[in-house]
Amino acid sequence: MQVFKAFMKIVKSNFVGVILYFGICVLMTIMVASQYGVNKGTRGYTNTSTSIIVNDNDESELSKAVVEYLKSQHDVDMAEYDEDKVKDLIFSAYYTAYIDIPKGFMERHLDNDPLEINAVFDTSLPDGNYVSLQLGSYVDGIVRFENAGFSLSEAIINTQKAVEPDSFIDLKASSKVEGSTHSKTFSLFLFLPYGIMSIILWCLLPAVSRFNVKDVKDRTMVSSISANERNIALFTGSILVSSVVYVGMSVFVSIFLKGNIFSMKWLLSMMNLLIFTLVTVGMVVLISSFSATSILKSKDIIINIISLGFSFLGGIFVPLEVLGDEVKTVSRFLPTYWYALGLEKIEKGAVFNDILGCFGMEALFGVVCVTAGLAISRVTLYIKER
Repeated sequence: MQVFKAFMKIVKSNFVGVILYFGICVLMTIMVASQYGVNKGTRGYTNTSTSIIVNDNDESELSKAVVEYLKSQHDVDMAEYDEDKVKDLIFSAYYTAYIDIPKGFMERHLDNDPLEINAVFDTSLPDGNYVSLQLGSYVDGIVRFENAGFSLSEAIINTQKAVEPDSFIDLKASSKVEGSTHSKTFSLFLFLPYGIMSIILWCLLPAVSRFNVKDVKDRTMVSSISANERNIALFTGSILVSSVVYVGMSVFVSIFLKGNIFSMKWLLSMMNLLIFTLVTVGMVVLISSFSATSILKSKDIIINIISLGFSFLGGIFVPLEVLGDEVKTVSRFLPTYWYALGLEKIEKGAVFNDILGCFGMEALFGVVCVTAGLAISRVTLYIKER
């Protein structure tokens, strides 16, 4: 009981670090959840409409088509002003541009002469330049369709269709690339291993390592507390702390899932996270088997290297499909890789038997860590006794 109390006291002394890492996880959770809080249906290009003046001096089929196009894009006032009045209206920003279609516009077009439309606007402002570019694109489109063999009427119709934003812009919330869009459950559970590793390592590594310091270990060995009692107390404390971290992270994330709680995806994801949590405890056993003094001095560096390294290489922060073949070869030896792979299978509707292999590989990593840690501790003790 004394060992357990001392263990929990050391864990409490690292509470500031726990708050820091938990705060990071809270921020990441809110950011991810907010991406699903808005309507992500079909999104398209929205045209910028401005107020312009148009003066059609030609009133031909071609000029009327230009006027109709401008009316479909902007707020058009049909009027004729002199040059000074036009400049005053544009300078006061009451109108964006003044479009003057000269007389003989259609005749020049039939004679294959360059089409010229007088456009007056403030070149220092984007709206006027935008109107000018729109007008130029529309007229050039008609000419190109006619050059392709279409009649003027057909060229006008085809150009109108071609310049419509919906004809070339259709942004979908769901990408056509397979696996690029995931459910809310997948996205929220994906980054949890980083928080689990960071918090558990920050809590347990200093506590376990403190009891492995030579002076502390020697005093414990000569006390009335047996080695088995000491190990049981440390094991109980580690499991208790890990369980609190697991439940706390799971409950917090599940708050944002609402209707998805107790679904098959949620249950399998919770099981996946539970196995990873136990694997993290196994990692503590392995790391703490090395020099306790060195670990206590450099615990910050060790925790960040492991948590960030495993997250980047294992598909937590970087999608597995983005990782190169060489990186994936290394990643297969990390539990985060199998966690992310299992989560992807869950996302695709896999049942328990389909992801059992991923669970098994995670658990195998934890068993290897515990076995290696115990072996290193036994060898180290044997060397010291000699």
